[in-house]
This record gives sequence, C-alpha cells and structure tokens, in this order.
Amino acid sequence: MPAKSPAKSKVRQTAPASTRDRKAPPPKAAIKIGKRLESVAREIKDADEFVEHVAGLANRYRREHSMASSGDAQAELRQSLRNFQKHASALAEWLQQANSGKPSAIERKAFDAVGTKLYGSPVLARPQSVQTLEWLTRAAQAADETVAGLKRTGTDNAPLRIAAEGLRATFEHHKLKVALVSGEQPSDAVRLLVAIARDAGDDVEANLAKIALRDVNRRSEPQVAS
Repeated sequence: MPAKSPAKSKVRQTAPASTRDRKAPPPKAAIKIGKRLESVAREIKDADEFVEHVAGLANRYRREHSMASSGDAQAELRQSLRNFQKHASALAEWLQQANSGKPSAIERKAFDAVGTKLYGSPVLARPQSVQTLEWLTRAAQAADETVAGLKRTGTDNAPLRIAAEGLRATFEHHKLKVALVSGEQPSDAVRLLVAIARDAGDDVEANLAKIALRDVNRRSEPQVAS
C-alpha cells in the first residue's frame, strides 16, 4: 500500500483557518439569586430556566424598589420643607411684631428681654433682627416654591405590581397555575411573590401579595362591552 504524502498528512492535521479564528461567544452572566429565594423557586419547579426567570424578576423588583425608596425620600423632603416654611413664617411674623408692634405688645417685651441678655441693650439687637426678618421671609417663600416644584410620586406599590405581572407571565410560560389560595397555606404564586419582595429587602405580607396577583389578573382579563 503506497505511503501517504507529507502534504496530504499536513492538510489533514491542520484545521482550516476559519475554524481556528472562530471564537466561541462569551458565556451569558448568570443573574444572582438569594439562597432562600432559590429554595422557594425550586420547591415550585426544580428547573434552572425557571430559577433564572425568578432571579430576573427579583432583580427587576430590586431596581423598582430602590426607585420607590427614592420617592419616599422625596416625600420626606417635601414634609421637611413644609415644616421649615411654617416655622420660618411664624418667626418672621414674630420678629415683625417685635420690631414694629406697639410698645405694650408681648412680642416686643420678649424681644427687648432677649436683646438685653445678648447685648446689654435691645437697641443693639434690632439691626440684626431686621436682617434675620428679611432672610426668613425670603427663605419661607423659597421653601414654598420648592415644594410646589417637586414632582409627586404615585401611591401604588409599583415594584410589587410589576413583579406580580412578571410572575404571572413566568407561571404561564412554565405551564404552572397561578392560584391565590391553597387551603390554609399561601399558594405557590403568593409564596414566591413574597420571597421575591423579601429578597429585595421589602417586607411584604402574603395578603398583600395575594391582592397584587388578583388585581393584575383583573387588569389582564378582556373587558366585555356593554
């Protein structure tokens, strides 16, 4: 039998250039999921794809919850500005009475007592009090305008609602039934929604999760024209 030529052997041993240059796509980064949440998810369906979808819902909930928390901080800011506006206006009114009120006015007598304690004479306290009065008046107006300019956020629980919508779609995709009750215990959908919320640091009770799933179902039902 004739020996193989060196050229042919070399061709067979060397991979085509197109194969050598082709690089495999980088693996898709897995979304992190808490151990407790993964445990609840696998109790419902022990499948990696299902757990991955649940991890995605938890990640979305975490982002929405963070934005909602920012909205809560904005509400606290508005309240703080209102408190400042109220007290600044009241103090400005008090200083106005102390400086231009009747000599018998109680505000004037109180101001004179404070001025005497600070400077030895109420006369020396009046120039600074006039400047303070002007600043308080402008600051109270600025606080009022700032409150009016701040956007108000919605009162509904947007993170829970969005997660409930996603959970219904996930259950349908994996051929799972979305039940609201399961005897005396919360249903799988309710348990998982609670676990998703708590994985994001939001302490949601089962009853609230049940209401969210129920309301999402009502919005998704087709409306019959009357």
